Amino acid sequence: MPSKMLIKRIALLTLVLLIAGLTGLSLASCGSVYHYGYKTSEDFAEVAPGQPMEEWGMARGEPDLPDHEVTTPGVGDPSLRHVIRRGSIDLSVSDTREKIQEIQKFVREAKGIIAGSYVYEIREGQYGARMTLRVPENRFEAALEQLENLGKVTNIQTELEDITMEYVDLESRLNNQEAQEKRLTEILDMAETVEDVLEIEKELSRVRGEIESMTARLTRLKDQVTYATINVSMREEAIPTGTVSPLAFHNLGNRISEAFIGSINFILNSASGLIVTFMALIPALILLIVIGGIIWLLVRRHINKRTAAGSQNEGQAAGSDDKI
Repeated sequence: MPSKMLIKRIALLTLVLLIAGLTGLSLASCGSVYHYGYKTSEDFAEVAPGQPMEEWGMARGEPDLPDHEVTTPGVGDPSLRHVIRRGSIDLSVSDTREKIQEIQKFVREAKGIIAGSYVYEIREGQYGARMTLRVPENRFEAALEQLENLGKVTNIQTELEDITMEYVDLESRLNNQEAQEKRLTEILDMAETVEDVLEIEKELSRVRGEIESMTARLTRLKDQVTYATINVSMREEAIPTGTVSPLAFHNLGNRISEAFIGSINFILNSASGLIVTFMALIPALILLIVIGGIIWLLVRRHINKRTAAGSQNEGQAAGSDDKI
């Protein structure tokens, strides 16, 4: 019996090591295929205008690989590429708050979201804003066109980041880890000793940790690919000197209301501050009153003594006058 148990344990441990080795080999082979079958966005930038893509490898001095070796999914088909789209635009507008409402409207219509918004006052009556928009990647160009129509464009930038290699590699690694988790779970059901169970659970915990990390990373990549990011910066046009501002009485009612409420809040805050200060000084005031009372009693006693001494001297002087 002991020899059979030993053989079973050795077989289980050998199977675990074999699974880990095969997984490592598969990942290494995937990495080597991606290295030859994929070209980054920086590499594509080096292709001369009008140069056929077939000549790209010769221009780079790389070996001409057979077609059957390029097996990475999504690399040969442009429609399956994974691209992160980013853009930024600076606008000079006539009314910042009005343009913000227009942006909010077309972002809702595009099924996007406003990830961040900040409105600030440049000077009295002149405002600026910064916004971060997330729109579906197929609405990226349309969103930029709509933004350009909101005012005068002072700066615009776009960026495309091709992450197909990273995306496909991460998916492949995640699938391998999930397959390894399944096999380890099956082996765990076959374990008969505590030592085998602990060893397999340790490896299973490591694999599950990698699965969680890869899943989180893949989710972030999917979000970045699905929704393009556009950073918008707006500033109201400065009013030239000598020109009457048409916005002098703009939103006057709200401005008066805000000023009135602000004044009341200032008075209330000042009053509450005085009350808090007075309450904080009560212990010190009590101490000062006690010390003042003691000093007053000592001074009064001293004055009484001097008064009594003065009266006594006057009595003695009057007696001496009578004798004379």
